[in-house]
Amino acid sequence: MAKNSSIDLLKGALMLLVMAGHAMELAEARHLALWVGSGFRMPLMMGISGYLLNVTRVRSVGSAELLSRYGQRMLVPWTIAMLVYVIAGHWPISWTTPLDLLLRPPFHLWYVPVLFFLILVTRLLPFSPLVLLAMATPVSLAVMYNFGLGHGPVYGGLLAPDSRFLQYPIYFFFGMLLAERTFPKGALLPALLSAVFGFIWWSGLYVDGKELAYVPARLLMCLGLIALLPVLSGLGLHNAPIDAIGRDSLFFYLWHPLVMGSVMLTGIGPLATLALSILLLAVASRFAAQRPVAALLLGTDPARSRPMRAKTAPAIAG
Repeated sequence: MAKNSSIDLLKGALMLLVMAGHAMELAEARHLALWVGSGFRMPLMMGISGYLLNVTRVRSVGSAELLSRYGQRMLVPWTIAMLVYVIAGHWPISWTTPLDLLLRPPFHLWYVPVLFFLILVTRLLPFSPLVLLAMATPVSLAVMYNFGLGHGPVYGGLLAPDSRFLQYPIYFFFGMLLAERTFPKGALLPALLSAVFGFIWWSGLYVDGKELAYVPARLLMCLGLIALLPVLSGLGLHNAPIDAIGRDSLFFYLWHPLVMGSVMLTGIGPLATLALSILLLAVASRFAAQRPVAALLLGTDPARSRPMRAKTAPAIAG
């Protein structure tokens, strides 16, 4: 699927919401907005990644090319970020550390290995998105109901993965299914109603939390929002600064906690921390993009730092 300014705008907006949520967490704030945002941000981001994935390319290129492509695009900067956060967080080191970091990533670093795992599943299981979604749905539901919507290892043992490896396939493959099929006009209203009803239901659970209601409320909200992606992609929405964040979302995602935590130490407050962190990350992204080695290691891309001139560039799940 070609890149799209509306999708870049949505990714940028989601990245800003992620940063806003983390600013509230750093300030130890508790608010309905934090609860609602945490309910849909990352499922929607995962749905976007499935929607943007070039399934034909993933399945047709050689294994070496695939690993090189996603290694340079995602895994190298993720590894660098992981080392930085492990050192900064005084993570205990032992012979099991590599498996711990890969299967049970600390902090916010779970997203890249989960996404890469789902890309590998797409390559290794050459089924249609509909079949993959049908296979993933009972697994995701079982994990959500048995282990909750939080995170942590599934069962125990050295090879136990973080539950998000098994929670998020339903969103990823649903997004992939939407990209494969023509979106019927009659589906717009049900998708919108699902998103709105799920949003209201999920918001109500902030005060009166019923654990059995968490899963259906979140699914209605998130799957309804993901179902709106084909409509959004056709609107041609555009905002240059937010589009730029969306195109460079990996860089912002990897490094924003480090920048925000450092800025927060100055004591300037959460709102000022958020604003200054966005500015610092934008400047650092542009600076790194002009230097190939820095771009590779930090996760930015020269092509992503420039305004989009045409909708013909190949999309990368991100």
